[in-house]
Amino acid sequence: MFKIYKLVKRHWWQLIIIVVLVASQTLLQLQLPDYISTIQSIVNNVGEAGLSRAEINEMLKHSGMMLLISLGIFALAAGQGSLNSWFVSTLGKELRKEVFKNVESFSLSDINEFGTASLLTRLINDSRAVQDFAFMVNRVFIMSPIFLIIGSIKLLALDPMYFYVIIIIIPLIVVVMIITFIVASPLFSQIQERLDYVTLLLREGLTGVRVIRAFNQEEREKRFFYEGNRKMTDIIIKVSTIMQIVSPTISILFNLVFFGIYLIGFIIFDKMLLGIIPFNMNAFGQTITAMMYAQHIMMSFMMLSFTFIMFPRVNASAKRINAVLNVKPKIVDPETPLDKTLITNGVVQFEDVTFTFSDLDHPTLKNINFTAVPGTTTAIVGSTGSGKSSIINLLPRFFDVNVGKITIDGYDVRDFKLNDLRDKIGFVPQTAVLFKGTIRDNLRFGNDNATDDEMWEALRVAQAADFVSKLELGLDAPVAQGGKNFSGGQKQRLAIARALVKKPKVYVFDDSFSALDFKTDIRLRTALRSYAKDATIFVVAQRVSSILDAHQILVLEDGRVAGIGKHADLLKTCTVYQEIVASQLDPDEIKKSRELFTDFVREGGSA
Repeated sequence: MFKIYKLVKRHWWQLIIIVVLVASQTLLQLQLPDYISTIQSIVNNVGEAGLSRAEINEMLKHSGMMLLISLGIFALAAGQGSLNSWFVSTLGKELRKEVFKNVESFSLSDINEFGTASLLTRLINDSRAVQDFAFMVNRVFIMSPIFLIIGSIKLLALDPMYFYVIIIIIPLIVVVMIITFIVASPLFSQIQERLDYVTLLLREGLTGVRVIRAFNQEEREKRFFYEGNRKMTDIIIKVSTIMQIVSPTISILFNLVFFGIYLIGFIIFDKMLLGIIPFNMNAFGQTITAMMYAQHIMMSFMMLSFTFIMFPRVNASAKRINAVLNVKPKIVDPETPLDKTLITNGVVQFEDVTFTFSDLDHPTLKNINFTAVPGTTTAIVGSTGSGKSSIINLLPRFFDVNVGKITIDGYDVRDFKLNDLRDKIGFVPQTAVLFKGTIRDNLRFGNDNATDDEMWEALRVAQAADFVSKLELGLDAPVAQGGKNFSGGQKQRLAIARALVKKPKVYVFDDSFSALDFKTDIRLRTALRSYAKDATIFVVAQRVSSILDAHQILVLEDGRVAGIGKHADLLKTCTVYQEIVASQLDPDEIKKSRELFTDFVREGGSA
């Protein structure tokens, strides 16, 4: 809760105003029983001649004061309610902002540790639970103590017997609350965990709907979702059952208080009628006043009780939020970063690099050594799980090496600020990711100042200019969430164009040509060679045909370098590469690929 408390401290002056307003409202509410008691006494003591002019004036004066107090209570309640709403809304906004900010700094392993579904639940549901609790606490924790203390003093002043009734009942309520806390607390944590799981199932069902339908697995997914939903519902029913038992139990205890006060009043009147104590008509008014004070005391205690009941759920949510806020990202900026202007060429070197994922006990990459220079393309090939994507994920520091180092222009990449390093790298991931907005917005993702000419040039190189120019709004054509209004190949080309607009020193294409047809692939690679002639290019590929022209090909097997060199050299020296080529291409296809590539180069890379 400490992290959340620090957010609350930022708005201490609003809290002080809320405290003053709520306290003033509460004190005014405690004045009403006194005025009612006075009016009741006047009525009870009226003689046979009726109310005198002085008594009528006294009643009107007290009634007028009650009206003014009621208006004051209304104004104070409206003021503190509005300010409290603003305060908790701001707290919720800043809490979500802090969570999102911290998540944005997470490494990929940090994100994997929590899971996307869990992070979404913590950001939305858990922060909302804390926000709602804060709204209640700001009122209850101010009103309740005032009602309890002053109300108790007033009751003692009227008759200690009235106060003793409350003293007897309150410990019973405390016992009920403690039992409720012990039983319900773990259930609230389980609800949040189940909510994470249901969110995960829903997210997977929506994102993978095409695959699910293609394999006729709708019923299977329904079973998974229904089972997860049922388990969460079972826990919610348990909590609801507990609450349904607690609420009437507390109501019974409250009614016992009111019964006790009326019983004491009856006993007092009975003693008066029997002549045991002097007859006093004001005793009836005192009983009514005692009832009102008892009502204030018990209502304040009820509010405290329900706040206490809510605490386990909020505490679970707060712990889940703090778990995110307390994470220290594994990938951080150095204390004394180098200036990014030192990166002038883009020479990338891997020196004895070994890398192990945090959840594995064996290295994913072992003793990787190679150099990539500007004006060249380094292709990385290998079987599934050989470490291809792991290599290029180390370059922009999505992960950090365990042994060895990666340098760019002779400087360790860990010596640069993350933003500065990534500003020099144009990264195109395996899955083309587009953001809701327009094509222009997406292309400017890495370069806010890109001109229309620069964007169209990047689109031409990425072989996307043709279909974008046919759109009615061109660069301002809308992009749906996830780019779902474009085909896989179109999304991939737009993602490539986005990296090209950035004009970095190093380009990384992680199997980014997989959705392109053969001719489009060759056109793009040919145009890219001319466009990025001064940059260092990395290409992770599954198709050998797309990397035949690479200046050097890095062949991986089980996280180790099995071979490095040009295509022709590797065909002679690297058994692993020979097997990859043989599984994909025959000699005629290789010859055809080279001829097509030569033709496009001769034509200047144009379509």
